[in-house]
Amino acid sequence: MREVRLGTGRSMMILALASVLVQGCALLGGGRPAETPAQAQERQTQEAAIRREVEARLAAEPSIGAGRLRAEVNGRDVHLHGAAPGFGALQCALANAGLVPGVRLVVDFMVLEPGPRTVTCLAPRVFAASPRA
Repeated sequence: MREVRLGTGRSMMILALASVLVQGCALLGGGRPAETPAQAQERQTQEAAIRREVEARLAAEPSIGAGRLRAEVNGRDVHLHGAAPGFGALQCALANAGLVPGVRLVVDFMVLEPGPRTVTCLAPRVFAASPRA
């Protein structure tokens, strides 16, 4: 009878497990470094500027009107909240928010109220407050 050594297989299994753990730790610990106070201040300034312009654009749209919708900005993502008076106004709000410089994504959290399916939207215009880079 031949002698079977279990130690080699067990060693390989332990080595494989250790490799997986090290890779997992690299994934958890890796990524972007923490934001410095100056970077956080700059991000907050940019978010506030984006929010102001989105809300100004929405208030200037005759099909939407002031105060019906509000914008929240997280990074470069804009989340629209409120009640859109018809499908045309909803599409107009999305178009306006998407045209603001610095916006990467527009997320629709609006409630659709009965209203016109199509509206005249002023969205393609260049807004006076838009800083063009």
